[in-house]
Amino acid sequence: MSTLGTRVRATTAHALLVTQRRAGQDRSLLVGTALLLLVTLVLTLGVPRLVERTADEAVQETVRAAGRDADLVAVPVANPDRMGPLDPELEAYGAAGFLGQELGDVIEMPVATVVGAPATVRTPAGAFSLDLVHVGRLRDTEPAVRWVAGTEPTAVPDDQQNGRVLGDDGPRSVQVGLSVAAAEALGVSIDDGPFTARRQTSGGWNHIVVTGLYEPVDPQDALWAGRPGLLAAVTSPVGAETRLQTSAYVPRASVPDMVHVLGTLGVAASARAAVRTDGLTVAGVHDVVHTIEALAARSGRLTSGLPGVVEAFDARMSAARAQSSLVVAGVASAAALCLVLAASLLVTRRRPFLAAERARGASIASVAARGLVESVPVVLAAALLAGVVVLVPLHDQPGSALLTVAVATVAALAPAALAAREAVGAWNGRRVPADRRARAAQQARRRARRVVVEVSTVLLAAGALVSVRGRGLVPLSAGEVDPLLAAAPVLVASAAALVVVRVSPAVVRWAGRGASRSRGLAAPLAVARAHGATTAVVPLLTVTVCVALVVLSGTLVHTVRVGQQAAADQLVGAPVRLDGRLGTFSGRDVLEAVAQAPGVTTLATGAQIPRRTFGERTGLTATLLVVDAAELAQVRAAAGLPVDDGLAALGEPGPAGTVPALVSADLLARSGTLGAGTQGTGTSGTEAIVSALNATLRLDVRGTTGLTPDAGAPTLDARITDTVGDDDGLVVVDRALLARVADQAPSVDRAWVAGPGAVAAVEAAGVPPEDRSGIVVTTRDGWWRAWSQAPLTSALTTLFLASVGVLAALAVLALALVVVATARERGRTLSALRTLGLDARTARWATLGELAPLVLGGLVGGAVIGLGVPLLVGDALGLQRLTGEPTGTTVVLTWWPVVAAVTALTVALVVAVAVEQAVRRRDRLGDVLRVGER
Repeated sequence: MSTLGTRVRATTAHALLVTQRRAGQDRSLLVGTALLLLVTLVLTLGVPRLVERTADEAVQETVRAAGRDADLVAVPVANPDRMGPLDPELEAYGAAGFLGQELGDVIEMPVATVVGAPATVRTPAGAFSLDLVHVGRLRDTEPAVRWVAGTEPTAVPDDQQNGRVLGDDGPRSVQVGLSVAAAEALGVSIDDGPFTARRQTSGGWNHIVVTGLYEPVDPQDALWAGRPGLLAAVTSPVGAETRLQTSAYVPRASVPDMVHVLGTLGVAASARAAVRTDGLTVAGVHDVVHTIEALAARSGRLTSGLPGVVEAFDARMSAARAQSSLVVAGVASAAALCLVLAASLLVTRRRPFLAAERARGASIASVAARGLVESVPVVLAAALLAGVVVLVPLHDQPGSALLTVAVATVAALAPAALAAREAVGAWNGRRVPADRRARAAQQARRRARRVVVEVSTVLLAAGALVSVRGRGLVPLSAGEVDPLLAAAPVLVASAAALVVVRVSPAVVRWAGRGASRSRGLAAPLAVARAHGATTAVVPLLTVTVCVALVVLSGTLVHTVRVGQQAAADQLVGAPVRLDGRLGTFSGRDVLEAVAQAPGVTTLATGAQIPRRTFGERTGLTATLLVVDAAELAQVRAAAGLPVDDGLAALGEPGPAGTVPALVSADLLARSGTLGAGTQGTGTSGTEAIVSALNATLRLDVRGTTGLTPDAGAPTLDARITDTVGDDDGLVVVDRALLARVADQAPSVDRAWVAGPGAVAAVEAAGVPPEDRSGIVVTTRDGWWRAWSQAPLTSALTTLFLASVGVLAALAVLALALVVVATARERGRTLSALRTLGLDARTARWATLGELAPLVLGGLVGGAVIGLGVPLLVGDALGLQRLTGEPTGTTVVLTWWPVVAAVTALTVALVVAVAVEQAVRRRDRLGDVLRVGER
């Protein structure tokens, strides 16, 4: 028996045969364990990959929502030897070719643009502002416009063009087209031939000849993006020389004449291309960003806002990965603990066989080997099946296998380890010294070891919380898992379970004093059974983890939902807001119509001017918010938003020559206007200086403001939480008073509408689409629906809600496994008591008493952890990236996750009692009297 071969044969002899027979006897339990393992492996493998697939959809939505900000813009190569582009047409199409050559596979067809400076033209129909624009693509297979009147513009023949030779000072001409909608608005008609508009120059007039009227083949074509004047006439800002302005379409053949008329310094050439979002992935968009940055550095002719859009998306995606990994790790931990309980049940059922094996001389290694022979094939089969289920449809998505390997390892080793421990305890026993002092020392060592383990667990949990809280959100790449963040709730739940184990005996003893005075056997029996269940660590840990994660997931769902509503309130600021060209004649008409509509209680208008100098030689800049102060206070109050003290009174005049204002407290302190210790108090009457449009204002500072710079129309991409501008603070003044005191009247570019009929009033005003009117309409409810239903946000909400159900089911399963595992020992006690007259009702109380420490301890500990962990590590979860709140997200506690946990445990108790009755339903009193305890 000394050779290695002999030892191997002794360890593995008949392992397959014994394993096969035992597996047949415990077929139901093994199948159930395998199904639990399979579902867990599918979840740990599949959920991260589903999140990454959702990320691909989310990045597509983000790029689309960013609009023209995400476009790529190429400009001509800079040439220091000349002042302007030598050939704008060639330069524009060269830039388009550059985009197509470098990024042709990932962008839409580039649009080449040659734009002339706007100028006022005089016509028989009146004066209007006109700029000449050429847009086109390198390979246009179909015409972009349909000529419905007149003829298509062509190049002016050389013999009819003035200015070709030196000394020829006659008016230069260019043939253009005008949209039908613009011609109707301007009163331009070509029924009697080409329509000539005169454009004034330094030496006379040039002629803009409209030879034809057109309609766009596809008004939604990217060719017209950002050029509303090519589709219709638009109104000019109030105070402009003309009421209307438009753009004339210059075909490619007429671009040389356009340059001849305007001069090379009067035109600008560029090319623009949108990123192709169909099939775009997170990895793909990062490749595009790297290419853009490399080309921009190498050529100096490429600019794009796409890197900033993707950077904001990455931050939001890191938050999504952190939150999903937290949920997946929690489910995996709870499932792994249930697998340990299932293995414990399996070993408990085999206890007589393991004791017999050990009595016959079986080694511990052979017992463990037979356990591995049974568990490893099941684990491998479940892992293979889970891999097929997940990786076949999601093979192209990255994901971490860390949790999968951990759960599979627990499932493989737990049965063998527990069987080996049972075999050791069944034969070796525990030696107790005869000397009383030696026994006391032995017990002291055991207590010391237990204290060391418990204190180490608590310190580890505390360290994890402190580390996660201190470092914040960690950027995660595709498929990565933040192990510290994922483990923190489980570690804290473990510490809570140990605390409950320490406290439970005292609580049960206190309950026992009351039970001893009660009549009947039910209460004393329940307390007696509870005494024996107070030290069960693994079952209590399982229940605690499940409850903690149920409450945590529910709290996060509630926080995100409340935060999204708060984000809509803060970003929109009213039931509906309007942004853009509100300072035009048509914009003013819209505001007047909305203000007079029924159901509108208040309309506040404003403008925002960034980068204003604040103070004298302070180096500080401020954002100047010019608003209808009293109306804005009413709008914010109606929306339930905080209103600054003194905001409504900013329209009341102050000392002569000063403009009343509210200023950010930090800006006042940094500028030395106030001491740092007086922020928010004692500011009335303080003076400060800030620059406005073209003047310097003396401010009568009447208080501090909690407002932040307004971001304008809220977008639906990930930049929604980015800080607006880089100024040091905000200054709020009243619009009307600023105009009276300083003769400063910035053009209105934003408005907030309050009242029950606000949305209907804006809809009735008939605001044209943004590409034509330049006005963006945003409703609070509409933005909230769009943001909350975005792919990433809705997917994470669904994941949290699904995890609540899964964890509740695992809690029920854990209690059922505990009941079945302890059924034999409890059955012996109940069988003996039945011979003394114990009824079924009292037997159920015994089961409930045994489960009471487990259920109540797990509920209290889990609820405290589930409510406390989000408050402690909320910043590390990046909740603001999901809610969209500009000022940060605060965790909001609510009652329903705790109720869900209570409901789950109540169901678990009912199931546990039902399982107990099913296990004992075949016991007969006659059998007990005949054969004794069972």
